[in-house]
Amino acid sequence: MSIDVIFMGLDGVLFDTEALHLAACNAAFANAGLSVRWTLPALRAAAVTHGYARAIGSAVAMPPLSRNKQRVAKLLEDKHRQFHQLILARPPQAQAAALALIEDATAAGCKICILTDLPAPAASALLERYFGADVNSLFSVVAGGVNFDSTAGAGPYAHALHAIGAAPHDAIAIDTAVPALRVAADAGLWTVSVAPYGGDVVRPRQFITFDALHELQASPYTPDQQRPAPGLHRAA
Repeated sequence: MSIDVIFMGLDGVLFDTEALHLAACNAAFANAGLSVRWTLPALRAAAVTHGYARAIGSAVAMPPLSRNKQRVAKLLEDKHRQFHQLILARPPQAQAAALALIEDATAAGCKICILTDLPAPAASALLERYFGADVNSLFSVVAGGVNFDSTAGAGPYAHALHAIGAAPHDAIAIDTAVPALRVAADAGLWTVSVAPYGGDVVRPRQFITFDALHELQASPYTPDQQRPAPGLHRAA
């Protein structure tokens, strides 16, 4: 087998956005008149199930606030607005290991795709401020505002693969968000978790390398039989 397509998230994979998400969440809490203030561990705990872009959802999941749909919607909208303003004012650093992977993978003929649940304007701002006019030539697919919670249809990864004419077992998804990884695994892709939470994962700089993907390319196992190396995961 081979890896011909690499899907990358933006939060914590291509860019170090953690501090900006934390600041945006706390600003939204304050603007909403809530006493909640998160520390970094609290943000990471929420991101386990929601991902960074929608982590604030865990703070409004319980009543009575959860019953006030209008207030919840305004809180989420404000969080996204705060995050967008922050990335324009303080563009986050790109992860060196992810950039190295992109360079090595494109040199080998792999397609690089971006699927993220960040709102499309924020995703575009992040990519354009770093890659400029090269965005369209470097990435085969770029989609922001992706809903990884929906079970309707074939799912975002399946649609993207269909658009570029690739098979799921020839693709890998690298992300920090559990919802994104779950959807990718359900679609038959290889998955790599690089979340900075949990005891069974490692940070991106430790293993997101093109050499690590060679282990998959040389594997004698089919995708469903694959015995994953540390950090590499497949759905059962």
